[in-house]
Amino acid sequence: MLYFLRVMSKSSREIHKETAITIFTGLLVNYPLNLIGLFILIDKLQWTNSIHIGTTITAYMTLIAYTRVYIIRRYFHKHSQT
Repeated sequence: MLYFLRVMSKSSREIHKETAITIFTGLLVNYPLNLIGLFILIDKLQWTNSIHIGTTITAYMTLIAYTRVYIIRRYFHKHSQT
């Protein structure tokens, strides 16, 4: 593995780093949001239609994912300029 890292170009390493951070933050953010969304929609609002629940959770998670990935891309773009 160490040899593999030495052979990769700097830009390739940065792309791998950005990808790993994007996936890891997605796991950290999306799993709790999914549980919270299910709790609110099923337990508190007593929704029973799985299509409505799935569509609602997908919509708000998409907005949050877009924001999260935009922030990460912006961070890496700024740091690649310096």
